Amino acid sequence: MSPCSVSSDRKIMMRLAGFLILFSLSFAVHAISLKVEARATTEQQARREALAALSESILVQVKSESNSLVKGTGERQEELRISSHSDIPLIGTDVTCLSTGREVLCEARLDSIKSLAMYMRKLEDVRREVAELDARISKLDANNRYPQLVDLLTLVDQYEKYSAVARMLGAAQISPAGKSRTEIQEHLRQLEKLTATIDLAAQIIAKGLRSEALYIYPATPQGSHEVTAFGRIMRDKLAQQLAAVTTPDKANHFLKGEYEQHDSSIHLTYRLLDSSGNTLETRIAALAPSAYKGVQTKPVTVDFDRLLHEGVVLGSDFKAQLNSNRGSEGVLFDEKDEVELFVKISRPGYFYVVGHVVKQKENYSYLLELSNADGARRFVRYANADDVNKWLSIGRFEATPPFGIESLQLMASSDDPVNRLPAHQFDKKSELYVTAQNAQQGITNTRALKPKRTEADKVYQTEAVLMFTTMPRAVKTR
Repeated sequence: MSPCSVSSDRKIMMRLAGFLILFSLSFAVHAISLKVEARATTEQQARREALAALSESILVQVKSESNSLVKGTGERQEELRISSHSDIPLIGTDVTCLSTGREVLCEARLDSIKSLAMYMRKLEDVRREVAELDARISKLDANNRYPQLVDLLTLVDQYEKYSAVARMLGAAQISPAGKSRTEIQEHLRQLEKLTATIDLAAQIIAKGLRSEALYIYPATPQGSHEVTAFGRIMRDKLAQQLAAVTTPDKANHFLKGEYEQHDSSIHLTYRLLDSSGNTLETRIAALAPSAYKGVQTKPVTVDFDRLLHEGVVLGSDFKAQLNSNRGSEGVLFDEKDEVELFVKISRPGYFYVVGHVVKQKENYSYLLELSNADGARRFVRYANADDVNKWLSIGRFEATPPFGIESLQLMASSDDPVNRLPAHQFDKKSELYVTAQNAQQGITNTRALKPKRTEADKVYQTEAVLMFTTMPRAVKTR
């Protein structure tokens, strides 16, 4: 080999090596690794809490990625229908647990280098299933298409979840499922027969579902976190026909519903989910106006709901969660039910909670007392290293009149917020420290109180919100 050819080969090898190094660095820069920890008294519970916290962390990332997919009109694309951490399908997660004596510490980790390829393979599998099922449906007559279309909707729902997470993990381009949710739903509506009663709609939803330890969520209006009287009645009717448990932590499967109201009908969809966030089955019912006549179906806190949930202040390296003994989504308490509230933060820090009341004759915000300390210190609590990644109870109370919508806004920071709490005044009638006579203004005021950052001492801040509904135990149904 001539010296010229050796030199040329070396140049080629050097260019190739340089390309490989650049490619590796580029991939490493964009690689995503999420790690969360949870502590509980048993390994089973700690493992479960760690996976739930990982799902919550993924959800935050998915929502952040979704900003670029919002149309100019403000309408969100179909891929962004993931609304809660229980909708996140987990693939390729690693969980390690260590006993620390009285507690078990579990760490859940998801790395894009490992998991992205697995999500992409799942997407390919589901896309193939969609194509095969769509081809079979095209050969059926109209009378036999409905159940197959429902199965197709289940596949598309799962595909949307996989694609949202894969995009968050760095997938550059994801092909469509082959069939859109809107198109399937339109075909279903053309074949639907309206049910005349809520009881019949519940029978349609429950038919064939045989899951044990099932937690049933009240159906919520599309795009809303509020539980209406209609959603509550549907939950109660389904609970009479299925093996339901009373709290999410006791469940192995979950039945989550939402509905869309039109001028002449309500279209109700329930999805059966497993503990890993996978959609197993879909059930649909269309109700005639006579079925829900006299029952509240429309949310009454649309603007408040949007302001509470869409303006949340999130921290990338400091996370907080709010929960209740009925979970954190579609939360409903009946009269005289015990309400217990919990907080979890991911690193040592301080927190305070502002409550917001939106009821027929009450609309205000207040500071929640977290201790019996004097002055403003009663509203602030510190979570030390032993409290990190563990649910801390912040209070119990009974659901009593007046009933309606209540929300909590948790503000956590690495520095003491006692001197920048919202301005408040004790109200003798409610016996609460009121911060605003209007709940929407109360939210705005609280978010405006951000700690000042300095170069020498970085301050971390994060937020979490929880909306729940209280109702009288007896609700008149048709």
